[in-house]
Amino acid sequence: MRIQFLLKNTGMFERLGIMTLSSILKKNSHEVKLIITEELDEEEIIENVKNFKPHVLAYSIMTGEHTYHIDLNRMVRSHYNNALSVFGGPHPTYTPEMVNNEYVDAVCRGEGEIYFLQLIEKLEKGEDFYDIQNFWFKKKDGSIVKNKMGSLVENLDEIPFPDRKLLYDADSKLRARGSKLFMSNRGCPYKCTYCFNHSYNKMYKEQTGDKKVFFSRTPDSIVDEIKWLQKSVVVKTVAFVDDVFTIHKKWTLNFAKIYGDRCRIPFSINARFDHMDEEIISALARSGLSLVHCGIESGNDYMRNTVMIREQSLDSIYKAVKLLKKYKVKLLTENVLGNPGETFEMAMETLKLNMDINPEIANASIFSPYPGLKMTQYAIDEGYFDGNFDSLESTYWDSSVLKFKTKEDKIKIYNLRCFFSLLTQHPSLMFLIKPLLNLPFNKLFWSIGNVLDGYYLRKGMSYKLEMKEFMTSALHFLTNYRNSRKLSKDRRNSTNSLEQESA
Repeated sequence: MRIQFLLKNTGMFERLGIMTLSSILKKNSHEVKLIITEELDEEEIIENVKNFKPHVLAYSIMTGEHTYHIDLNRMVRSHYNNALSVFGGPHPTYTPEMVNNEYVDAVCRGEGEIYFLQLIEKLEKGEDFYDIQNFWFKKKDGSIVKNKMGSLVENLDEIPFPDRKLLYDADSKLRARGSKLFMSNRGCPYKCTYCFNHSYNKMYKEQTGDKKVFFSRTPDSIVDEIKWLQKSVVVKTVAFVDDVFTIHKKWTLNFAKIYGDRCRIPFSINARFDHMDEEIISALARSGLSLVHCGIESGNDYMRNTVMIREQSLDSIYKAVKLLKKYKVKLLTENVLGNPGETFEMAMETLKLNMDINPEIANASIFSPYPGLKMTQYAIDEGYFDGNFDSLESTYWDSSVLKFKTKEDKIKIYNLRCFFSLLTQHPSLMFLIKPLLNLPFNKLFWSIGNVLDGYYLRKGMSYKLEMKEFMTSALHFLTNYRNSRKLSKDRRNSTNSLEQESA
């Protein structure tokens, strides 16, 4: 069978989900191809599809990308209608109703490693496939089949290494990127309302009865993958993208020993402040840990612990920061501004906390009400969001679809996002920047903000990011952003035109 993945762009990130599915499919003797569509015109896309002659058109998508990929699939199907159109990823998981779209044949919810392969093999044999778990199907008569979820993959070592060649062949810039992404654990037991994990865990528990939500690879398997990848590309640093790397202390210490003995390539992790004691940080630092991503999210206690349910005290933050500085491990903080009901004063508390702990990098984004988030439902219930997910865009750096307490709060929070990293590093500049926060949001502030974010990111990276690689990444980001905004504008104009015609 031939499966063709179509992806708008990589965003300069390795898409582990697509690569893992590809490795499983190829291991079972199926052909897989990926095309990046953003820089191709319609004729080139159609020619690519017709030459490959796929049996399945596959899309792994996030909210904000979904309207683009649905339109893309509609365009492809108008020229090539010999394939089953299958959508998976975060957005279809929480909005499986998209299967009602005329050009969507199937939606995969949750993990796809087991069940997508089952679909492909039943298609190959010409067998009925409408009973496959995790899938919603639209039958030829238009009726919808809604299957329950199947169990999660527990033994992650059984999953073959991601097919990185698939992605590198489609986007050569990623091959040259010094930082490579790896997954060592899956799942998260916490209930943060701005994250999908709580809803994800609840969905699986209700439909499968499974209570276990966190699974780990063996450290030896992880190192084996890194060493395998080193045979074909340069790996300057390893970035572990697990939601919380340090949940289990015993596993973490074992990893530190094995990784330190066998690998020692500088690496970064995502962690919680309250999951890092001195024994963990010292062990990881000795094995090569150079950068930790930690979510502060909000400096306001009520917003952080009551609305966002972060369940993280200021004391745990300060203690962990002190240890990271002691062992010379860099810190990148993640912060969310523009949360439902947040005032400018609350957002300023987030800035002040970052100023106080002085991380090497301070990221700040604008909250986006994605489906599956408890905070999204909170925003809807409180009247901050109308519930229209098609209004969301793939970028969350400069704007929000939420209603704010006041227009002034909205403008100030937008501008604060632009200058967040600068003010974190240089609090003394507040007297110069503060008057600017009252000015109308504009492209100049956005540009300055992204240049500064890029500068501090490059400065704080866990490896020396060469200027060529940095400029390539920056150009890629700006191009993606520009195209995303253009598509959004075109979509709004098209919608307005249709509304005027119907009126």
